[in-house]
Amino acid sequence: LFVLLLRSIAWTSRTEIENEAVLDEALRQHGGYILSTWHRDIFFSIWMFSELHLTAMISASRDGEGIFQVMHHFNFSGLRGSSTHGGTKALLETGKLLKNGGGVAIAPDGPSGPSLQSKPGIILLARDARVPIIPWSYSSRSEWLLKTWDQHRIPKLFNHIRGSYGEPLLIPPDLPLNRIPDYCRQLEQAMQETAKYVRRDS
Repeated sequence: LFVLLLRSIAWTSRTEIENEAVLDEALRQHGGYILSTWHRDIFFSIWMFSELHLTAMISASRDGEGIFQVMHHFNFSGLRGSSTHGGTKALLETGKLLKNGGGVAIAPDGPSGPSLQSKPGIILLARDARVPIIPWSYSSRSEWLLKTWDQHRIPKLFNHIRGSYGEPLLIPPDLPLNRIPDYCRQLEQAMQETAKYVRRDS
């Protein structure tokens, strides 16, 4: 059902993606990247990312299984784990993947919030893999907001949907643990700026 809904929204809407050169530059300079999308934006971002052949870190919970089944139809690979279920193993596997080149998608506020607040995992992963974090956001002309902890966004059909990548956030490889919260706040700010940019004509 969710796969059909996602395809129906995309097929009846005009979609565009801006600032894609950021990804090419990240691959050229660093060999990989982490795409950061808020949990509330996952649903339609699956379609927007479908040509990138990303690996996504997905919660090991029952809800995560549902997301994984949808992603599987849109060229994603999945690593199961979160801050509460199997997260350490998933972080290690993701780090190895990034060092071998490629892109990984992570919701830094998942799997259970607080919404729009980054947890430390994404910063640690970027630090240890020495790849940039690339913020992502999209805007839609009209949408439904679900009654979930993140107020998940579902764009309506016959829409205009625009997404954009933000400027990369580089994490110093020698960043001490006590500075991790500072970079969580920097990522939140970068995500806000990307969202503001993509809504500029709305």
